[in-house]
Amino acid sequence: MGCVYLIEPVVGIYAFSVFMTFPLLQQYVYRRLWQQLSGAPYPEELNITHCHTNDANLTSFHGEVQKEASLFFLHSQLCFLFPSLLSAPLLVSYSDHHGRKAAVVPPLVGDMLFAFAYFLVSAFSLRLDFLLGASFLTGVLGGPTALVGGCFAYVADRCQQRAEERLSRKGGGGGGRGMELYEATGRDECKEKSGGEERGVEEDGVEEDGGEEDGGGGGGGRTVRMAGLDMILGVLSGLASLATGFYIRSAGFTWPFLSASLLHLLNLAYVVCVLRESLVPSSAHSPSPSSTATGPAAAVGSSYLPKWEVLIGQLQGVYLLFAASTRRRKTVLGLMLMTFALYKVSKIGGMSIFILFELNAPLCWSEVYVGYGSALTALIYLVSFAGVSLLSRCLPDVSLVLLGLLSVSAGLLMAAFANTTLLMFLMRLPLLLSVMPTPVLRSMMSRLVRSSEQGALFACVAFVEMLSVGVAVTMFNSTYAATVSWLPGFSFLLASSLTLIPAVLIG
Repeated sequence: MGCVYLIEPVVGIYAFSVFMTFPLLQQYVYRRLWQQLSGAPYPEELNITHCHTNDANLTSFHGEVQKEASLFFLHSQLCFLFPSLLSAPLLVSYSDHHGRKAAVVPPLVGDMLFAFAYFLVSAFSLRLDFLLGASFLTGVLGGPTALVGGCFAYVADRCQQRAEERLSRKGGGGGGRGMELYEATGRDECKEKSGGEERGVEEDGVEEDGGEEDGGGGGGGRTVRMAGLDMILGVLSGLASLATGFYIRSAGFTWPFLSASLLHLLNLAYVVCVLRESLVPSSAHSPSPSSTATGPAAAVGSSYLPKWEVLIGQLQGVYLLFAASTRRRKTVLGLMLMTFALYKVSKIGGMSIFILFELNAPLCWSEVYVGYGSALTALIYLVSFAGVSLLSRCLPDVSLVLLGLLSVSAGLLMAAFANTTLLMFLMRLPLLLSVMPTPVLRSMMSRLVRSSEQGALFACVAFVEMLSVGVAVTMFNSTYAATVSWLPGFSFLLASSLTLIPAVLIG
């Protein structure tokens, strides 16, 4: 069912809905904790003048609320993390055999229920503990990592399908001849350069140096397409954050949570009824040289296998991604995954406490200022996308990753010493290229594997990303709670210094 091959609206609506919810829930929990600890309503006109009063009790109270809020988000993240570590990679790997929608639909259902749970808690003033159960359910259904992994695998499918069609036409009308040419060269349209030299292939059909090929003078289309998805994520998240500040001021918290839930429902309807599957299950079950990843029975069709054998097959596919690889590919892929994980820990760990830092003295931002600050994140994604599109024509992929790591380090270092509203806005400028490593590393890893291994690869990436996010949020929320009373910017300094490790690995 479906009529269009357009995954971008799914990513866009999802980003708008999720990042409409994210600043909402942080500010809502912060205000609820303020009310619980003080017994008084949150001061609506809290501003920088209020923060600069020399009231020792007020300063101490700010620190107590900050600590409690940080610990609550830590517990919420852990409730989400543990089930998602298993469900996210399984869903993305499962999509190799049953279509990419299998990795997209469950996360949409989970986030819809998550936003609706916040709506109920806000509307009826229920206990905050119910939100921990909502986080756990979202994790069971995969969460953002499964959806994003499925979307990137969808893009990889479409790139390679277009390449097969193009090479079939070049083969003189013989579809089999075109496929033989495709398997022999291991190339696709989405990684072709405008004037690059040809490269050899290894015995297993994977390019010898896909990473250098794309970056060395042509701007690989696959990298740009994946950077485009990241740009959509960033732009829509920024617009959502900007709108949320005004929405809270005019309608409170209840209706924004309901609006986010309805947007997820709309997105779910688009995926189920409009989006066309990029990987039809029947073709995924057809015999191929790589079908040994799940055993000979998988070539016949996993629908005839017991469910537990299908589950083992998905895990085996991820395992064989490394076990059945050449030593060189295992080494390169392992280094890229380590670089990706450490980059995510430093970037997400530092940026995850932005809103708490902005709500604290001496800034004490209102919901509108928080919206402005989050909206500036859209510029980061736009400039990073432009950087990938333009710089990939003249720089290798490794250089793009290093530039992105330098951007993360500089921006977080500046955030550590931001004690005025102007500085907190300006610290976004050094972060303008900070998103570049994400699409570049994904594209580099995607070019190392066959088309039949894309789901297994992105399942592995999803697991690593989910683990990195969990480690980052746990580590930095705990650190922030412990250091907020004497140096609130310490977490930013720690995140900035951590970027040195992936820089050494990829360099």
